[in-house]
Amino acid sequence: MTIWDKRERRSVAAMCLFLVSPTLLGLVLADNISSEGFRVLANTTVGDIIACLLYLIGGIACYVMGLALFRRRTFFYIATLAFVPAGIDIVHQILNGATTSLLFLYTCIIAEPGELWELFTSYWWGLGTAIALWTTYLVLNRKYVRNEYLITNRFWRNGIAVVCLLFYILLGRMEPVRQSNPANIFIETAEVIRVHHTIRDADNELQSFRFGAEYAEERADMPSAAQDEEDLVVFLVGETSRYDHWQLNGYPRATSPLLAVRGEEIVSFDSCYSVSNLTAVSVPMMLSRATPATQERLYLEKSLPEAFQEAGYRTAWIADQSFTNEQLLRISSACDGSYYFDAGSKLQRSYMDSVLLPPLERELRAASGQKEMIVIHSLGCHFKYSARYPASFSVFTPDLKERDIRAVIEDMDITSGRLIRDRIVLNEIRELFVNSYDNAILYTDWFINAVIEQLERTGRRAVLVYVGDHGENLLDDDRNMLLHGSFHGSKYEYHVPLFVWVSSQYREAYPDKIHAMEQNRHKAFTTMSLFHSLLDLGHVRFHDWEPARSICSDSCKAENPLIGLDANLKCKRLPL
Repeated sequence: MTIWDKRERRSVAAMCLFLVSPTLLGLVLADNISSEGFRVLANTTVGDIIACLLYLIGGIACYVMGLALFRRRTFFYIATLAFVPAGIDIVHQILNGATTSLLFLYTCIIAEPGELWELFTSYWWGLGTAIALWTTYLVLNRKYVRNEYLITNRFWRNGIAVVCLLFYILLGRMEPVRQSNPANIFIETAEVIRVHHTIRDADNELQSFRFGAEYAEERADMPSAAQDEEDLVVFLVGETSRYDHWQLNGYPRATSPLLAVRGEEIVSFDSCYSVSNLTAVSVPMMLSRATPATQERLYLEKSLPEAFQEAGYRTAWIADQSFTNEQLLRISSACDGSYYFDAGSKLQRSYMDSVLLPPLERELRAASGQKEMIVIHSLGCHFKYSARYPASFSVFTPDLKERDIRAVIEDMDITSGRLIRDRIVLNEIRELFVNSYDNAILYTDWFINAVIEQLERTGRRAVLVYVGDHGENLLDDDRNMLLHGSFHGSKYEYHVPLFVWVSSQYREAYPDKIHAMEQNRHKAFTTMSLFHSLLDLGHVRFHDWEPARSICSDSCKAENPLIGLDANLKCKRLPL
């Protein structure tokens, strides 16, 4: 064998290892391949081992088939198409301890450029490593790999390709094979495309849909001074807001001082859980009658603002995010007023939610004398947390405004073994994340209070409902989970704050609703109750309205068990 042959052999081996690295990492990092995974092989069953073997073969078979069908150099150039799927899968495994899920891929596809830019710049070392490996791969292929068949015998080449193809045809529906890279990315991409077409196809049918909603207020029960007023219902969706970091909910830090001093004006619910740990699903779900068991209603029925419209309400949508989510864009376009803060060329989203206050003020003036329902979709505490608040709100320090994550890593003494999994280093990083996150909550407290002050100035019977679309992981336990959208999900991702503020005029007019909310504040339920609750707060009824799902009804029932969606849109019990 010549020196050239040795170099080529080593180059081919290195490139093959690079292509199957997501699959090999999955055996170590992903815990969704089998009930336990290879990480605890001593305790696995025969079924678990078979599942892992099928996953491994599934990740290798497509490349074996390619090497059989194409010349070597040609194959490795074609295989570069798998680089992006490989990168997505590796990132998902590192962040979430599982192979790529449907919702993670869906979020990557519809995410705004600003969100992706913030994530990439925060994890710059991962992006840099991927680019370096990609460059090395291309150099090796161009310089050392000849464009010849790996297997010279055509019969054997075709036979191997057929065997690999039959493997996917016969076993491709099995979960371990579907989870292998790059098959998982292609399968989930096809599902995203299917959902996209389902939404588009349903648009025409939605035009004729009606809830049959009507305004059903009993004005005779009100004080005479309030009978000429019109109701104002505001639904504020807070991004990435977890229940246990709010002072209102017992958090020891003063993260919501402005709302805390409002006292009995606010009713806080202590057991509300989001149905999903990703915005792309959780927000459309809470704006519809859809449940985990009836997801098709997302496409077949209209939304909450449209139910209010049927009952004679003016509706408005005010947002500084989700510019590319088709479902939310459809809902907002159906509103009488729609205000999006246009990020334009601002890839790094350094603006604050205060940009939503001027359009809210304009909308309140425009709707004077009318019943009105407003949805505010804020950027809230979305990562990168330090970009969500001005420097004057850096109360909890050190935070990510004064010290970057990369500075912590660069300060690590690698020779002494302080690696990323070192608890000391994790605690340093966690302190930066938690302080920055708590500062973002503090600013959200200011923003919500500013919204309430605008509502108070109207002098109307106003009610504001605030809920987190999902929570966030902040290296809370030994799983070392960060951000949200993990495959299995944690209680930190699903347990969200829900509180209701009512004006003095609303409290005076509807004391029974305030009393009912006080009685229901400790009951456990999911964000699926919000559709019926908001209609009830606005005195809107339709024939399928469910009082058992309304938080301001004496008939409200706790949900048991609490059911949500996993990362592949399958029903599951929520982690409590």
